[in-house]
Amino acid sequence: MSDSLLPYSFSNLSKVYRLYTAPRDRFFEALTGRPRHAEVRALDGVSGGIAKGSVLGVIGENGSGKSTLFKILAGTTAATSGTVSLSGRVASILELGSAFHPDDTGRRNVILQAALAGLSREEVADALPEIEAFAELGDFFDRPVKTYSSGMQMRLAFSVATAVLPDVILLDEALAVGDGRFQKKCVDRIFELKASGKTIFFCSHAMYYVSTLCDRALWLNAGRVAAEGDSQSVVLEYEKFLAAKDGKVAPHGAGAAVPEGTHGRFLEVVVTGGDGAPKDEFRPGEPWGVEMEFAADDPARPLQIHLAVSTRDNVVCFSADSRLDGTGPFVGQSVYRVRVGVDALPLGKGEFVVYAYLADEKSLALFDARSDRTFHVESDVWRSGLMSLRAAWTSLPAHRDAPR
Repeated sequence: MSDSLLPYSFSNLSKVYRLYTAPRDRFFEALTGRPRHAEVRALDGVSGGIAKGSVLGVIGENGSGKSTLFKILAGTTAATSGTVSLSGRVASILELGSAFHPDDTGRRNVILQAALAGLSREEVADALPEIEAFAELGDFFDRPVKTYSSGMQMRLAFSVATAVLPDVILLDEALAVGDGRFQKKCVDRIFELKASGKTIFFCSHAMYYVSTLCDRALWLNAGRVAAEGDSQSVVLEYEKFLAAKDGKVAPHGAGAAVPEGTHGRFLEVVVTGGDGAPKDEFRPGEPWGVEMEFAADDPARPLQIHLAVSTRDNVVCFSADSRLDGTGPFVGQSVYRVRVGVDALPLGKGEFVVYAYLADEKSLALFDARSDRTFHVESDVWRSGLMSLRAAWTSLPAHRDAPR
């Protein structure tokens, strides 16, 4: 289905900002009709869309036009050209706390934001208790917003945006702050909204969130669409671009906030040999493993594990994921101990870091992370490259005759 036929879409959006060296240049330009400004094109012919009940991830480097696009979709900034088709009620979390009056209380700001979203007086009264309970601000709910931390402002903004009965939700880095427990609440709320048929535009620098949460993704580069399609393929293409630009591979999940765990935590992470004994020095091809002991606050809470082995400069060598590998989630116990093992370590020589992540059943809300375990690989034979693989050599008939 083309973007123009999607119920929630935007077509050929462009946004041009005029930059003047001094305020008087505006006056002289209007007086003489001669341009005295430079143009900055934040968006240039950007099109995209998503079906109802789906999630579109918007990714790109800082300055690529993501926030400008979201402001246009939210109606807080007008596009220079192009069209937007978003039917129904639209709620948004854009620049953190930008919609709140700092001298008013959280309660008064909620009432104002709900009214601006189009709720009637009765709907605001019905939604207020749910918003207050979800935000978990306690007495701060009736204190001025200027006394809030950034995490508290995010709680309030997310609570309002997802409780005003929206048809479309715009989330710009909405999961970038907050503790692990509240992140879990936010992730669950997003999935509830998606299941109920709401449409979500999600902007994040955390590729792990985008690849797991979103159905499709749009990559912006210097104000233009660099790629658009299913989230997995677009994220992979974007990470290849970053790797080529930086000269290295970013670790899986780079950019994701990893707060201190509240629903689960690691008790122990140990690198072991084939016999299960702790070990920090290996030879290529030796058995290798990592044993992890972790706890849940509730035996009924499902947990997932993501494990990655990287070089010191963040080149990911290999990884294991309980969700993708079909082992998780882990549920039904208060404490678990699992081993991730490799029969023959495929690394050549060097020092490596073990990254362990503990997450919810969707592998989105991260409860705890460890990166304090390292190990060395030593080899008697020097070979180039990070990996040490047993290659198969076979003699084949030549395709060409010997040169005369």
